[in-house]
Order: sequence, then C-alpha cells, then structure tokens
Amino acid sequence: MSSTDLRVSSYESPRKIMFLIKEFLLKNNKIVVFGTSNSADNCAKACQTLVRFGYVTYSDIKTSTEIENNRRLTYIKITLTKTKDFEKLYKENEEAKKKMEEEKKKNEKNE
Repeated sequence: MSSTDLRVSSYESPRKIMFLIKEFLLKNNKIVVFGTSNSADNCAKACQTLVRFGYVTYSDIKTSTEIENNRRLTYIKITLTKTKDFEKLYKENEEAKKKMEEEKKKNEKNE
C-alpha cells in the first residue's frame, strides 16, 4: 500500500468512507480505495455516491482473489481522481453543513 491508499474496514459506513475520501483528496489528486469481500459493498456505495455528486471520477476498478492458508480472499480496488469542481463542491457542502448546524443550535435555544 502507498500513501494514496485507503483500506476500508467492514465496520465503516459508506458515509464515513466518503468523509475520509474527501478529506484525503483535499491534499491529493488521486486515491485508491481497498476493500475485502466484507467491505466491498460499502466501498462501492461510497465511491459511486461521490461520482454521482461530481466530486470524483473513476480511474480504475479491479477485483482480485488470492489463496492464503487455504482460504480464498477477495478484494476490490477502486481508483478515484478528483474532478476540477471538487474544491467548489467541497466548500459548498461544508458551508451548507455549517448553516444547518447553526440553525439546529438556534432551534434548540428557542425550545
């Protein structure tokens, strides 16, 4: 694994994976997301959502199977590249989240 790799656990939600990918891509142009058979669906969901929202594009998708200690291990490897609109989308999303948090705090004070 290199410094552009993110290994995903089966315990991580697609939302958390998306957050980690976006944070990493603030300083990098490309990321490789790895998952095992147990985490492949969450990897795919997170990556597909980021593609659909325009943050990234797919550069490569590979699957592999290895035999280790008489056990079959299946992996998915998704390479993503950030789009030219990444920074703009990221900033807009952060501003929207901040505004929602402020409104939530304001509503809690009024109750």
